[in-house]
Amino acid sequence: MKILLGTIFISLQLSFSVENESWKDHALYLSTLQLKYDDQSSEAFLDLKVFSNDLQSAIRNAHASFQPGPLSELFTQNQALIETYFEEHLQLEINDVDQVLELYHKEEINDTFILQFKIACPKSWNRLTLTADFFMELFPGQINVLSVSYQEKKQFARLHERKPQYEAQFSP
Repeated sequence: MKILLGTIFISLQLSFSVENESWKDHALYLSTLQLKYDDQSSEAFLDLKVFSNDLQSAIRNAHASFQPGPLSELFTQNQALIETYFEEHLQLEINDVDQVLELYHKEEINDTFILQFKIACPKSWNRLTLTADFFMELFPGQINVLSVSYQEKKQFARLHERKPQYEAQFSP
């Protein structure tokens, strides 16, 4: 009996001490986007919340000139690369006209970055198309949850590898 219990105890210890591959990956590849129109300034603001290590991996993968370092220095060392990455993987059209997303603020909170973009846009929106395929080249399970607020109307979408684009019509 002592031998059996000893064998079970050693087996349990070994199973917990051997590194499990699934523990290396985090269970969720998720980012959130909030697009809000401010009718007083005729601007829109896009807040993007991403996991810090996912952003670092995407920039490292996309650019050979990536400067490694701690996450707290990611923007100091790689801001131009980050901006270029999002120019390629985050596009917005309003009324069939490409909009320029200007990164004007970033903040690190725990294991996430909040990136804030400002968009000078038309006052009246008839049609909106937003493509957000960032991180999907690395993480096929990536989901980007979108919230759009325009003139007291709120719409939601879930973007993923098979559907990285959201389209909306707004009636005048």
